[in-house]
Amino acid sequence: MKDAHAEWYLVFAKPNHENIAKLNLDRQGFLTYLPLLQQHKRKRNLYKLITEPLFPRYLFIYLNSEIDDWSKIRSTRGCVSLVRFGAFPARVPRLLVERLQQDEANRIIQQKICTPDFKTGDRVQIIDGVLANYEGIVEIKNSQERITLLLDIAENHTRRVNLSIHQVKAAN
Repeated sequence: MKDAHAEWYLVFAKPNHENIAKLNLDRQGFLTYLPLLQQHKRKRNLYKLITEPLFPRYLFIYLNSEIDDWSKIRSTRGCVSLVRFGAFPARVPRLLVERLQQDEANRIIQQKICTPDFKTGDRVQIIDGVLANYEGIVEIKNSQERITLLLDIAENHTRRVNLSIHQVKAAN
C-alpha cells in the first residue's frame, strides 16, 4: 500500500451507489476505502441498527499518478467522477484516511441515537411518535431497547406508556 507516488483521492458516487462503486473499482484492481457508520434508524415503526456510508456519495481511492489509468474511474458503474478543485483532483491526507480506518476498526465510528442509561425516576422527554414533546418519569427499563414511562396526562391522572428507548431523551 505504501507507494512513493500514490496518494488518496476522493471519488464522487451516484446516490446510494457507494457500495457498487467500491465493488467495481476493487474489481478493476484499485485500492478503495468506504468508511461506514452504524446508527439506529426508524423503519416501519421499529428502530434498527443499520450501516451506511460515513460520507454519503463519497469514497476514497488510492492512486499512483504515474501508473494508474484514472480515466477508468469516470466510466465505472456507480461512480460519477473524481472530486476536483479546479483542474486538479482533490488529494486527501494519508493520515486522515489511516485515522478513519483505525477508528472504524476500533468501532469508534458508531453512533447510537438516544441510548443513555436511564434509571428509575429519571425525567425524560418523548422525541418521536404521537406523544412527542411530552415529559415523563422512567418507571422501568424493560430491556436494552424498551422503557416504561409514567406520564401526567391530566391533573392527578397518570398513564403508563411503553416506548422504545430511542424515542426519548433526557429532559432539560
